Amino acid sequence: MIRQIVSGTLALAVASVFGLAPAWAEPQDVMVGFVLPLSGGSATIGNQTRLGAQVAAEQINAAGGIASLGGAKLKLIFADSQSKPDIGASETERLIQRENVSLLVGAYNSAVTFPASEVAERYKTPWIVTGAVKDEITERGFKYVFRPNNKATYDAREQLDAMDLLKKETGKGPASIGLFYEGTDWGRSHAANIKKFARERGYAISLDESFPPNQVDFTAQLLKIRASKPEALIVVAYTPDHLLFTRQYFENKINIPFGIHSVGGGSEDPSFYKAVPQKAVDYLFVQEDWQIDRLKTDTDPRVLDANTRFKAQAGYDINSYGAQGISNVYLIKDVLERAASTDRDKIRDALAATDITSGMPLIVGYQRIKFDEQGQNTFGHGVISENIGGERRTIWPSANRAPDTKPVWPVPDWSAR
Repeated sequence: MIRQIVSGTLALAVASVFGLAPAWAEPQDVMVGFVLPLSGGSATIGNQTRLGAQVAAEQINAAGGIASLGGAKLKLIFADSQSKPDIGASETERLIQRENVSLLVGAYNSAVTFPASEVAERYKTPWIVTGAVKDEITERGFKYVFRPNNKATYDAREQLDAMDLLKKETGKGPASIGLFYEGTDWGRSHAANIKKFARERGYAISLDESFPPNQVDFTAQLLKIRASKPEALIVVAYTPDHLLFTRQYFENKINIPFGIHSVGGGSEDPSFYKAVPQKAVDYLFVQEDWQIDRLKTDTDPRVLDANTRFKAQAGYDINSYGAQGISNVYLIKDVLERAASTDRDKIRDALAATDITSGMPLIVGYQRIKFDEQGQNTFGHGVISENIGGERRTIWPSANRAPDTKPVWPVPDWSAR
């Protein structure tokens, strides 16, 4: 017996020296770091992403883990950015240096993701962007930063594509568009792209108004919106600001003939819809990062199981941020299987070679994940929904529109609602 123990110890020592693991050794967990806003103004969204990631990790681990790593399990380590760039950057460094993560996911807020991913690049640690859309995140020539989701250019294009489609279908549409956006990286980037596409498509910009985050009153801005009379209004706001704006807009009953068009953010957060009257969001158009009515027809058992797990903890079905968390972790599984290693450079090379056309990484609705030389998934896209009869119904692209969905365009003015 003693001889067996000594032999086993010696085998482990030899394996350690040569970087080998005996067949009977337990596979090591794969450490995956997440930098998300788990407190502060974007906390609900950060925690939805976290829950989606945890659900996916549970499914993967229960199904045997990472086969190419001997059944290694995923261990997710979460850090709270508090939506603050400096904290996001310092937490990124901590996860890399102290927690020794093999790769990172984050950080939803573009203003946090931009500097935090720069830290990851400096340490040559792969970073998978979740949620953040600032164009420049994947326009810096970085080798370790990869974004499966839309960038701001795509979001802006989709909003105007939806308006153009509805105009083509009905013969009616806005001549002028108003812009009302939060004044950090996300809002400014989106507004710049809208202005570019609007010029190309012949739309006039009747209002170009930014606001600082965490407003306490939008009365002055609402007066500007009323005075400028935009025929459609594009809104860019995180949850707290979107809540306040929507309540005050509803109270003031401002008529915008072709509606409010929100580019996700707060309008994709279930807590937003719980906190405002239904009438306040009737006919609201939302650029969604997840086909919100997908679960009505989806038959994939893994999707349904993921939704059951998510709903048991969140109290509502998977939303766009939960779906992104799920997609991120299944993408990581695919990458690790191909890398067959926890070495950061090998993971980076596997990410660069990614070409996924089916399976759970595509739960958000993409048809493909394939990164260009800058690390951007050029196949990333969202959908546009309209809140009709108390339900968010996909109306763009037309191929994603259910047969019983009929867009309301133009929207009724307040006197007719």
